[in-house]
Amino acid sequence: MADLTLRGQCEGAARLLRSSRPQEAIAVCRRILQAFPRHAATYSLLGQACLGIGRIEEATGLFQQALGADPEQASAYANLAAIYEQQGNADEALWHLQRAVELDPGDRGVRSALCRLYGQYNGHELSRIRMTRGSLVRLYLAGQLYPQAIAELYEIMAAERPRYDLQVSLAEVLWRDGQYLEAQAICERILQDLPHCLKANLILGQLWLNSDQDEQGRALLQRAQALDPDNATAQAIFGSRSPLPLRIARLPLAEEEAPPYGPPDLVEDEEFVEGHTIPEERAEALPLEHAPPVAKAAVEEESPGSNGPQVGRGAEGTPEAAKPEGISLIDVRRQYVAEHPDDYQARLDLARRLRDLWKLNQALEHYAILVQQHYEALPEVIRDLESLDRIYPATPALVALLENARARERRSVC
Repeated sequence: MADLTLRGQCEGAARLLRSSRPQEAIAVCRRILQAFPRHAATYSLLGQACLGIGRIEEATGLFQQALGADPEQASAYANLAAIYEQQGNADEALWHLQRAVELDPGDRGVRSALCRLYGQYNGHELSRIRMTRGSLVRLYLAGQLYPQAIAELYEIMAAERPRYDLQVSLAEVLWRDGQYLEAQAICERILQDLPHCLKANLILGQLWLNSDQDEQGRALLQRAQALDPDNATAQAIFGSRSPLPLRIARLPLAEEEAPPYGPPDLVEDEEFVEGHTIPEERAEALPLEHAPPVAKAAVEEESPGSNGPQVGRGAEGTPEAAKPEGISLIDVRRQYVAEHPDDYQARLDLARRLRDLWKLNQALEHYAILVQQHYEALPEVIRDLESLDRIYPATPALVALLENARARERRSVC
């Protein structure tokens, strides 16, 4: 069966591009964007595919859109440089290649292209590339020399044309250096021009979470998760302090990819494999010990009253066509749990999905059953409840359930 993870699909599109099969890559990218219409990395892949079949104007727009979400994406700068060079705009080509080299100095192809273009522009090809101030900033950042990086960034930004890549770097390094008010100001400035900038949404959302701007912070984090459904960037920036849990986003099953209907496979001694009948989508989330969930899950409930079934984002398992009209993915999971009340892993998965859809009371009902009936689930339940307690402080039902869970865990240890 095809790898339906978002990462797997993107890697598949990249392999098709490397094999000079841009039309097939376009089909994969379009399928990704049907499930995750704001996924930033896919726009760059789609731009490369369009560039491969000569759709220059469309490719340019896609690369610019990719940079609007991630102004530090070296490949987008390199591809725009190739377009500008093809159009005879040497100044823009050089500027974009310089940015690409600063962001990815190890890319020999980009460095060679910059040396060659310098030769065409100045009459003699460079044997090596001189370090720019932007390259120096990247070295400071790599060495965690935050005060030096901050000072250099402010000087460059005052002297050069608007550099969103440097503004994003400055916001991140200010956050890492504990200068939260300054980081907030930079993020607000970025989002005025680039409302879908991933890092700016993440940093400002994290700063506003559980403050008097909590609602706006959650909206920013929800937008960030739409741009990066795996929440990989959030984990890279915040680590264990991330407000967004690490996930494995998946595309919906196409009908031709669905497994054949039938009973679970048997092992050779005719015993059922433990847990084999659990729906496959259970493996989607990768909860972290200190990662409270905030934004919507990638799996959306099907809209009631819509014109036919909609494809849920990040859905797995049963194909949409196989579900009765009006039945959502969350309803399928509820039905499974009702029919298999002893399957604590399925109930835990349902509780987490309700939690991520902001259905706190419904999620707590299932967490309460886990606390009362399933000792083996207590460690995971307690971690989830502690995360929720940071998001919904002083919620009586949540506080009482968390105390009960901790008490039962202590008794089970004794």
